Amino acid sequence: MLYRFVACISAILVMVASAQAEPILRIINFTADWCPNCQVLNPRMAEAVSNFPEGEIEIVNLDMTAARSGADQIDIINTHNRAMRLATANKAAYLWDWYGGRTGIAVVIAADNGEPITCFMRVLSREDMEDRLKLAKILALRAPQGKRKPQGPDCPAPMNN
Repeated sequence: MLYRFVACISAILVMVASAQAEPILRIINFTADWCPNCQVLNPRMAEAVSNFPEGEIEIVNLDMTAARSGADQIDIINTHNRAMRLATANKAAYLWDWYGGRTGIAVVIAADNGEPITCFMRVLSREDMEDRLKLAKILALRAPQGKRKPQGPDCPAPMNN
């Protein structure tokens, strides 16, 4: 009897620890070292994320640096494959279909199911990004799945259709 009780308590503690380890939001960042828009977007985004408790928001960089025009075809294919695998592992494979191979855009998704909530591009200030992250966090925590869209203009239409 005591063994079952200890086993149940242990299982609950593991579940709580696992739940705490999962971020609330993920930012799927289509980036590259050679991308001028990324040079503006990435530092602002990192600063905005740093103003939230650690572990709540995770930035996932889909780095397209090696896929620059004129690069070796094998490098381009390998870079695309790595990015697709990383997107898939973070419940965002559909985003690769929308924006794959592009740079200078970051999509904020709910970590629990990969639902897109908002987007960042270089025109947004750090403060604008923080405001969008605050709203995205509220939506991810409180809105029902499938209903986590903010009001107003948001992500550009899928570019690869």
